[in-house]
Amino acid sequence: MASYLVKRAFNNNAVLVSEGQSEYILIGKGIGFNKKKGSMIMASDEIEHVFIQVDEKSKPQYEQLLDQVDEKILKVAEEIIAMAEADLGEKLHKDIHLGLIDHINFAMSRIKEGISIVNPFLLETKMLYTKEFAIAQKAVALLKEQMAMEIPDSEIGFITFHIHGGRGGAKKEEALSYVKAMSKVIPYIEDKLGRDFEEGSFDSVRLVAHLRGLIDRCTRGETIENLLLDRMKEELPFEYKISENIGLILQKNIGIVIPENEIGYIALHLYKLQQHK
Repeated sequence: MASYLVKRAFNNNAVLVSEGQSEYILIGKGIGFNKKKGSMIMASDEIEHVFIQVDEKSKPQYEQLLDQVDEKILKVAEEIIAMAEADLGEKLHKDIHLGLIDHINFAMSRIKEGISIVNPFLLETKMLYTKEFAIAQKAVALLKEQMAMEIPDSEIGFITFHIHGGRGGAKKEEALSYVKAMSKVIPYIEDKLGRDFEEGSFDSVRLVAHLRGLIDRCTRGETIENLLLDRMKEELPFEYKISENIGLILQKNIGIVIPENEIGYIALHLYKLQQHK
């Protein structure tokens, strides 16, 4: 059975330990109670959620944060991460622990001080990152319950970015830039088609899902073949022109070039939206 040498106890629920040449932060209910430097912890059920391996670069950040964070925040952040991993069926990157704890700590301070942070991209965030958004909704409900305070809906969007950023290879900064771009694309489509997006409708969900896939493909330098492109240009000139402008919006805001093949498929989705007015 593995054993860990305690180097520092931050509080009752978090300790800095070493095993061989590696250092970890262990989190578990009561794991730091009465622990002093030099104490030993055996691998057991006391260690609940995570072994965060730290290096010299990240260690000062963890120490500073865990010195000042409320233990309840530490606990609920780890519960949210465990819930997200269970719902997604995958392990999230270790960096999410520090990021989410820090975000919740800052958010709770803002709320206690009566400072409201508006999130203007909730709809776009929900449409682009449906799985992460659903988990973030449950996370905010958990925060309300455990912190015994009202949490604004804007936090759903912010926590969505942290969860998405914790998934393999994803970056929450990129996710935010995509959402900002979509906040320009959606009103443009609504204006040109003369209709509001119906949240949750099949066609609008399918269009946004297609745009998300398009952004991912173009970011990787990939595209999909479109054998009907010439026909789409001829038969859907109105939708194709709108699609070209959508491509320009994405290029300006994200820095990706949308090829003609993809423009044609956007036009097809817009045509379907028109038919289902």
